[in-house]
Amino acid sequence: MNLSRILFLIVILSLLSQVAAADSLITPTSTPSEIISRNQVPPSSPRNPTSLTLGDVLARTAELNPELVTLGFGGEVTDGRIAQAGMAPNPSLSLSVENFGGTGIMRGSEVMEVTVQASQLIERGDKAGRRIVFAERERDIAHASLVLRRSDILAASANAFANALAETKRLSLKEEQLKLTKETFDLASQRLEAAIGSPSEVARLRAALASAQADFARAQANCTIALSALAASWGGSAADIAEIKGALNLPASPPPLARLATALSLSGNPRLGLLSSVVASQRAALDLETARGAADVTLGVGVRRLNEGSSTAFVVGASIPLTFRDDNSGNIRAARAMVRVAEQSLRAAEVEQRAALVAVHAELLAVHAQATAIRREALPAAEEACISVQYAYDNGTLAFIDVLDARRALITLRHDLLEAELAYALVLVRAETIAGTSFAEMKALLK
Repeated sequence: MNLSRILFLIVILSLLSQVAAADSLITPTSTPSEIISRNQVPPSSPRNPTSLTLGDVLARTAELNPELVTLGFGGEVTDGRIAQAGMAPNPSLSLSVENFGGTGIMRGSEVMEVTVQASQLIERGDKAGRRIVFAERERDIAHASLVLRRSDILAASANAFANALAETKRLSLKEEQLKLTKETFDLASQRLEAAIGSPSEVARLRAALASAQADFARAQANCTIALSALAASWGGSAADIAEIKGALNLPASPPPLARLATALSLSGNPRLGLLSSVVASQRAALDLETARGAADVTLGVGVRRLNEGSSTAFVVGASIPLTFRDDNSGNIRAARAMVRVAEQSLRAAEVEQRAALVAVHAELLAVHAQATAIRREALPAAEEACISVQYAYDNGTLAFIDVLDARRALITLRHDLLEAELAYALVLVRAETIAGTSFAEMKALLK
């Protein structure tokens, strides 16, 4: 076999290897059904209506929330980038033909030279290792972003649970108000029939009864809306919820600021965790840019055929770029500045989050004091007034309308207490979101 055939086989085999490599990238290693089943979001199976606590709601949201399920696939993306970052450069194969098609003594193929050469780029500065580290830091950012988004979604779910619980209590108060208004209307109607009442009084109470009925219907609708918003946290519907279990019972005192501040330092605010990952990523980017400043070496080896005299020779070469014009110093300086920006952003966010925690805790103390005052002072006084008025009515010293007024005042006070307790719960969610305590205090509040 002469040298020209050897060269031809070398070229053909190299081309076939490139085609096979391309086919391996295009052809899936799994069947289409396996690929779909591996990447498809599992549909949430129909659930029978159940009674749910706040812990149940948070667990179901973390497992089935459509956005969180979608973000969970980001791990496959970053894993692929890490694998790609560790791959070495491909070798190259070149074929060159020289000294042909000329004139004079260079005419003909006798002086033609054919060279086949394989070259490999050798990376210097541990570029592959630093690419892998940078890709891993990018994966950490993706994970921290998922943690932050999960925290926000769980906070919204906790708020939705508290709102739904409050709406059910509002519905109960509106029902009691409707019952009381109907009793008042019936009493006025009886007084009118006995010719001791006023038609205008009956007309006013009829309007009040219609208003109470509308308020009750509106409360029913609001309760349904609140349950639907709660079920949307995990992509469900209000039909999934038979009832929500819990009560807005304030503790004797709010969690101390020192406990929340300690939790912020230990567990870490999700937003601070994301910024910490950004700082680590920018440092890895700086290391990578520094490595890129080191010039790579290209080594080559091949064979050359000289038709003149039918001679064959080996070819060995090496090349390295001269970096006196571009040593990547501009990118290195930019990456170093980005590290400083990320570090400063983290420090600013730490100050901001601690200040926000202090402000939220002060608001928590205020709403707790308001709710405590209503529960310990105003509510017992109103209940005692109802008892006294009822006793006076039973003894014939007061009219029934006085009893109804006292009961209305008591219902209004209970509504004010409910609003204060709900405000406390919502502020507590904000405080725990900042501190990153996984809503332990909120679970205890609504247990």
